[in-house]
Parts: sequence; structure tokens; C-alpha cells
Amino acid sequence: MGWNISGVEIIFLSTLSLTFFAAYLGRQHSKGRGKGLADEKLNKWLIGLSAGATANSGFIVTGAVGLGYSFGPQWLFLPISWFLGDLIFWKFFPQRINAFGRESGATTLSELLSSGLQGRYTKFISILVTILILVCLGGYTTAQWIAGQKFVTGAFQFSTQASLLLFTVLIVAYSSIGGFRGSVYADTVQAIIRIIGTFIAIGLIGWVVISDLETFSSNIENAGISFSQILPGNSLFAFIAFVLGFGFAAIGFGLGQPQLVSRYLAGNSPEDTKAAKWIYIGFIQFTWISMTLFGVLLRGVMPDVADPETGLSVFFASYAGSIVTGIIVADIFSTIAATSNSLLVAMAQSVVHDILPKGVQSKSHKFLMTTTVLCLGIITMGCALFLNNESSVFELAIGSVSLMGAGLAAPVVVKIVGLPHTDKSILVSILVGVLSAVVWKYSGYSRLLNEAAIGIILGLLSNYMMSTGKNLYVKDGKESA
Repeated sequence: MGWNISGVEIIFLSTLSLTFFAAYLGRQHSKGRGKGLADEKLNKWLIGLSAGATANSGFIVTGAVGLGYSFGPQWLFLPISWFLGDLIFWKFFPQRINAFGRESGATTLSELLSSGLQGRYTKFISILVTILILVCLGGYTTAQWIAGQKFVTGAFQFSTQASLLLFTVLIVAYSSIGGFRGSVYADTVQAIIRIIGTFIAIGLIGWVVISDLETFSSNIENAGISFSQILPGNSLFAFIAFVLGFGFAAIGFGLGQPQLVSRYLAGNSPEDTKAAKWIYIGFIQFTWISMTLFGVLLRGVMPDVADPETGLSVFFASYAGSIVTGIIVADIFSTIAATSNSLLVAMAQSVVHDILPKGVQSKSHKFLMTTTVLCLGIITMGCALFLNNESSVFELAIGSVSLMGAGLAAPVVVKIVGLPHTDKSILVSILVGVLSAVVWKYSGYSRLLNEAAIGIILGLLSNYMMSTGKNLYVKDGKESA
């Protein structure tokens, strides 16, 4: 069936209106600045669903589908590896992040890492963390714009430039309206839409496969032997390295992504924050595994998709009526928008809280957040225009996530667990984590083991070596000898 544009547009515009309303409602319910994000008092459902929607990103509806379509079921082990890392992360860290934030009043990762430090390197920590956040989240946001462009192009047949501009303007607009709590509310609404869309996607493609098993089997066979292999790298050693690498990347993602850490900082209590565990993990695993499996099945249904990362919208354009297609269009938009919005707000928080003078922040905080979101949206959109034909969503998203995890995960662990440290050891830990990850990646070894694993391990080790013998401990957010 062809597209019924009016039907698709009605559902899409309804979703867009709901998103803007959620953002506006969040702004009205904002608790103000108070003592950091702790005053926002998010319950477990707002934490779990908003963090899950934020973590999902455009990668899930583009990159995950593309990986399943291009390389087969072996890429199901990516979310499974991530699941193992998430289990470790949720066992030890979210409740500690919340407790530390409530004591320190931290709003950003930079404030969290510099809390209680008074040495001469403290300012350098703040500057370095802010730069790393802007560079890595800027790359991650650029990946979302490219994913959004692919979605709009596939859904409405607009040109590349028009699609990118339309998607970016919509996200920047409601991000400017909502602020942090607006971002949480909008993400929660979008998570619910994502769950509905995922059920529909898997159900419909499963029905299409069953309807013509002979053609499906023939197309899968023609995809080649490598498509049907189960283990990544087709060897036990490569498989173990794959699982370990992306398991570490998941831990680094949870600890080093400010758009996620902010949700944990804003939890109502450490107990409520920890209670969001299975809401978050269940959402992530269901959507990620489903979309990778969708890509695998799509290869047997439509073996000639030009750009596999557009496979979801291409499939529904061919097989679904206007109502179902409209729901999927809303789903894809919601998935990409949730992450884009949270990334813009996280970067804006970093700029406003960590760069601008405190006096300026207090006088015009909402205005500064709004204008900063607008500026960052324009800059990252320009990057997306420049890189659109050079990088895939997967490459940009995983690269940005891994580098930030490599640089920030280790020092965050040090702070929230209360390991011995100094301002100098935290600074060195960040530098060693970032530089080792860059060297590892550009030496080609990231194909064997994700660079986040190297950065986290060496970051923890360097902090230990720099602080050995200092006899430091942390109490009430302050360091003592």
C-alpha cells in the first residue's frame, strides 16, 4: 500500500502536540534550582522511562535496524552485552549518584566531580569535563540529527536539507520550552509511544514473514553464510572480547552520560532511584532486541533496501495503511527526539552552570538555558549537514558514547564510592581515560575490545596510583586527610 499522507500527518502532528504540551507542563512543574537537581524529586517511573527513552536514541530505530539488516543475528549480542553491563551498573551506582547529589547539590557532572575539591587543579577539572561533554555530546547530538533526517526523508519524501532543518527546528523548539523537567516529561510520553510502536513493528513484520515463508527463506539464504553466523567475529575469543567491550561501554554509558546522570541526581530518594532498575533495563532491552530482530527479518522481506538505517520507515511505507504508518512515524520521531532533547538540555546545563559566572546564572537562568539550547542546536545541525554523507548513526553514536565513558566513568566511580582521591588524581584520571581510549581506537584495537573498557580500567588505575599514600577519605561531600 502507498502512503496516505493526510492520515500519517494527523497522527504525527498529534504526537508533536502532545510532546510540546508535556514539555510545557514540565516547565510549569519545575521545582526551581534549589539544591541542585535533588529538588526535582522524580519517582521511579519518571526516572526509568525518561532515562530509557534518553538512552534509546536514534540508534535504536536506525542503527540497530541497519546492523540487523546488514550483518544478521550476531548483532543481537550487542544489547545482550549491554544488558550485562547494565546489571553491574544498576547494582552499585544509581542510588549512590542520587545520594551524592543530595549531599553535594550537584546539577552537572562537572559539579559532581569537583565537589569537595579545593586544590589548584579543581578549575581545570571543571573546564576539561565541560569540554569533553560538549565535544562528545555534540557528536552524539549530530548522530540524532542525521537519524532524524533519515526518518523525515523516508516518511515524507522531503529533501535531505529540508528534512534535517525540519527535524532540528522541532526538537530545538520544545527543548527550549521545557527545560530539565520538561525534558523528563516529554521523554516519558515518548517512551510509551516507543513501546506501542515496537509491538506493532514486530507484530507486522512477523505476519509478513509467516505469510510468505518461501520467499523469506530464499532471501535469507541469498544474504550469504556470514549473515547467518551467530557469534560476533565468528570465534570464541572475538565473542568474549565483544561482550566484555560493550559490557564496559554500558557501564561507562551509565556513569559518563550527563543526560542520564541528571535523571539519577533528580530522583526522589536513593531508594526510588534504585527501584527504577527494571523499568529502565526492561525498556532498553525490549526495544533494542526488537529493532535488531526487525532488521534481521527485514532482510528476508525486502532484500534491496538502499540504506538499511531507513529500513523501519521504508517497510511501513510499503506494507502498512495510514493509521499504522502514522503510529510508526510518531514512534520513530519520539525515539530520536527523546535523546536529542535530553542531549541539548544536558549540554546547556553544562554551559550555564559550569562556564558562566554564578551571578549571571542566578539572575537569568531560564533565559540562559533557552538561548544556549538554541545556539547548540544550530551548531550541531551545521555539523550534521557537514557529516551527513560521511558517517553512519552507529559510528557517531557509539564513538561519542565510548569516548565519554572512557573519560568520565572512572572518576565518577571514585567520587560516588568514596575512593581516595585528590584534585590532581581526578584530573589525571580523566586525561588518561580519554587519551588511552583515543590511542586504542585509532590503533585499530577497538574492533577487538571497545575503547571504553581501556579508558575505564586505566582511569581507575591512574587515580589509585596518584592518590596512593595520601590517606584521603570523603565525608559529607568534602575531602579530608
